[in-house]
Amino acid sequence: MKKSLILFFLTFLTISCGQKDTTSEKTQEASVTLDKDTVFSFSVENISTGCDSDSEIVCTINLAVKCTLNPDFSECKSAKDKLPSFVFMQDETLQRPTFQSYKITKLKPRSDGAVEVYTQSSCNGNWFGLCNGNIIYVMKNYDSQWHIIDMYALEF
Repeated sequence: MKKSLILFFLTFLTISCGQKDTTSEKTQEASVTLDKDTVFSFSVENISTGCDSDSEIVCTINLAVKCTLNPDFSECKSAKDKLPSFVFMQDETLQRPTFQSYKITKLKPRSDGAVEVYTQSSCNGNWFGLCNGNIIYVMKNYDSQWHIIDMYALEF
């Protein structure tokens, strides 16, 4: 049951931003179904390859979560250009989670062509404070692929 379908036209954002170099960045339509009941859950014991979602934004966030749980996961090797470099840091003191879930609560386009994806997340670790609570993924589309250019947490 679809509760809502939100379409963001990045082309419109590009035009509204004024002059911008679009040769290195191909804008495309971004759509995510914001179903308040959809929770994406991952466990290090049963990470699977691929993505079942129709949304490239959701698939990119899922990839970030998989690489957060296990940076040595097979899909993470080819994702180093799509995710922030700190996702792949290897250090025992990071308190990397073994379980993480999230649901998307809001999408917010930015004037620079990026999209902020607000999530409500939960995990069993600490990992820079970026897996529990209100986590925002800042995403941008380059060469027809979504990239997470930053992540941060908000306290409400």
